[in-house]
Amino acid sequence: MSKDRSDFAVMNRMIDHIRLLIAVDDEQISVKTKLDVQAVLKDFQALLAVPEEEQQRARVKGYYDLLCRELGDHGDVDALLKSLKNYISYL
Repeated sequence: MSKDRSDFAVMNRMIDHIRLLIAVDDEQISVKTKLDVQAVLKDFQALLAVPEEEQQRARVKGYYDLLCRELGDHGDVDALLKSLKNYISYL
């Protein structure tokens, strides 16, 4: 069975990887931050699930900026967040 390689599927896997990295980081990311950003990631992913022309761009960008501010100091997570710009044209 082949893996879905559409941009949407790749983007969703990246967000899932971000979630996982946040969940397993017990040294640098506080529990409060984990809970806050996990909720934001869930909403962010839901907003991206609709066709691009119907997306609430300002809200998506706002969530993205919030995630970058909260998680920008964490190398692997920051790298994945920045690579999302390749899949979300208006970031």
